[in-house]
Amino acid sequence: MTCAECGSGDAAEWTCLTCDVSLHDKCIQRHRGDNQGKTHTIIPGFDAFLHTSGVSNKASEPRIDKITVTGPGVQESGVVGEYDTTFHVNTYGAGPGRLGVKVEGPKAAFNVTMEPHKENKTTIVCSYQAEEAGDYVITVTWSEKEVHGSPFKVRLKNSES
Repeated sequence: MTCAECGSGDAAEWTCLTCDVSLHDKCIQRHRGDNQGKTHTIIPGFDAFLHTSGVSNKASEPRIDKITVTGPGVQESGVVGEYDTTFHVNTYGAGPGRLGVKVEGPKAAFNVTMEPHKENKTTIVCSYQAEEAGDYVITVTWSEKEVHGSPFKVRLKNSES
């Protein structure tokens, strides 16, 4: 796909779901700057998930068993205001697919921020806002199928008591 920012015909590694455009690594910051006032959800594009190790160029079926979700944002409990809602989704070896993250909590659904990891193109850094005590459910899917461990259940308290 052609990059929406630089117009190059070279394969773009990322997709901005907010604007429905493809982007190169080097063009993500410019895209955000040109479109301030929006929260951009940027995920790896289709080609970023084809890890064939030189064996074949054919796309394979998604391997949700290869997806790992780690980080403080999926830990079971914490304190509002101190809880770090960041977590990483590593997609290496999963094949082509689309990442989905849904967070539900005391105020229904939440916006989720998804950013490409600065050093690892197959890892997506996700976060959400958790400003009230209560139970949160984080569902992570790959090509609409839940990954191992999902849904993640988090209980936040107002203070350590």
